[in-house]
Amino acid sequence: MNAELLLVEDFGSHLADGASAAAYRVQRVEPYMTICPEVILDFTGVRSANSSFMNALISGLVENHGQQAFSVLVFKGCNPVLRALVEAALDLGLQKNAERICA
Repeated sequence: MNAELLLVEDFGSHLADGASAAAYRVQRVEPYMTICPEVILDFTGVRSANSSFMNALISGLVENHGQQAFSVLVFKGCNPVLRALVEAALDLGLQKNAERICA
């Protein structure tokens, strides 16, 4: 069973609060990361976001789960701006994960 989370329903069409994204990640996304083959973050209907929100939501997942996050996470309904923010957050998560491993 896959988990699909519709972000527009939980946050509206503008994603801007990093603290809310971090809490959402811990409460709503993390529990599915090890039990579902796919965790779908559906951005359909989201028009804009900022890096604070995306980094809090996505980079923490990659930092905690490493390369496994790439086989579990699916990003759906991203416009070009959201896609760029998602990619930047994924890169940040990989950097943090590598720093954790080296420390």
